[in-house]
Amino acid sequence: MKTIRKYPFFYVLALLGLILMASPGAFAQLLTSTSSTGSIANSPQDGDNDADDNFNPPPCDFTDAFYTKNGIDVKHLDTSAAGRFGLFRLNGPPATGTQVNWVNDSTCSAKDPTRTNVRILATTGGYVDDGTGAPTDFISIIAFLLNQNFFTGVANARNIQMVDIVSDFEAYAALKQTLSDGSFALTPCGTMGTGAKPCFPVTSVATPNLRQDWRFATNRNAIDGSDGNDPLGVPPHNSPFGYFCDDILGMWVITYFWFTVNPANPGPVCGPILSNLAKKNGLSLDGTPIIKTADELNNQLEANGCGAEGQEDVGGADGGAVWLVCPAIPDPRAGAIAKDAFLDSVHLSNGAPLDPAFTQNFTCLQTTGTFPASNGSCQAIASSD
Repeated sequence: MKTIRKYPFFYVLALLGLILMASPGAFAQLLTSTSSTGSIANSPQDGDNDADDNFNPPPCDFTDAFYTKNGIDVKHLDTSAAGRFGLFRLNGPPATGTQVNWVNDSTCSAKDPTRTNVRILATTGGYVDDGTGAPTDFISIIAFLLNQNFFTGVANARNIQMVDIVSDFEAYAALKQTLSDGSFALTPCGTMGTGAKPCFPVTSVATPNLRQDWRFATNRNAIDGSDGNDPLGVPPHNSPFGYFCDDILGMWVITYFWFTVNPANPGPVCGPILSNLAKKNGLSLDGTPIIKTADELNNQLEANGCGAEGQEDVGGADGGAVWLVCPAIPDPRAGAIAKDAFLDSVHLSNGAPLDPAFTQNFTCLQTTGTFPASNGSCQAIASSD
């Protein structure tokens, strides 16, 4: 587990100055509160649609030129298998019913010239990988990279290739292990598995195929370098990249994780472990415990032979996604969750969310621009102007 990202003092002062210049009443609104479903402080917002309500723009796709400059082959990205938003997947998972996953929006490129005019509505929730497991990460699954041919080998301005950067940032996918016949598969199909049958398929990470919500490792390495990371050092230190400063395409390598014991008969070693985790976090759609943190996966499950993890063949032999273009929203408050966006999360068969905390956080962010107050309510911070 790496240290959580930090922001240098001069950066905070600069951002504060911009807010105050744009909105004179903003200073009086710089109050914070602690969410009952996460530990992120709230930002100022009073709902009058001025600068303090909109300084975090909603997510949009990147331009072809920006992908190319950062070592991604757009020809591969613009295929139906990759499913790039703006060209494919207007409907269908994660969208349901009449929902659409993206819309054309001319303000995207106006706000950021590295963005194309495709604004993402599908907002996927995930547990933050900082040890708390808080349901406070929100990301946009723009496209799937199925093999290493999606990378051109072109290095960025710092002479670092994107494939090397993205390997430090893991998106943990929990595919269903319960098969259509009701049996529980203990191993994945393909190169990650043992070859035993039955096995569970690994060709799609679409939400209907997940047993629980994602976990995202955006926290790895401090953005100000205070943890000693040095990407140009010899040797490089401490997995030397920061998600929000180096991984500028917001990419991830997918780490698939699964249970190696049947929850119906977990045995004397794994039984108590699964029971304790279920009491703490609840159950997934498979009847296995929900896993929210690295400690739960690495030190409780894997260390005791109760779980395993793996990544798909980079040559594409497994047929599923190896990497994602899936930018995390740096700060989901104050406008980043647009009014027409929708939450992508795992649901029970009755339509209820598996983890209601994602819905609570998303609803408050969308309606008030803040995380829930300590009592769980959505409260916009009152204006003094």
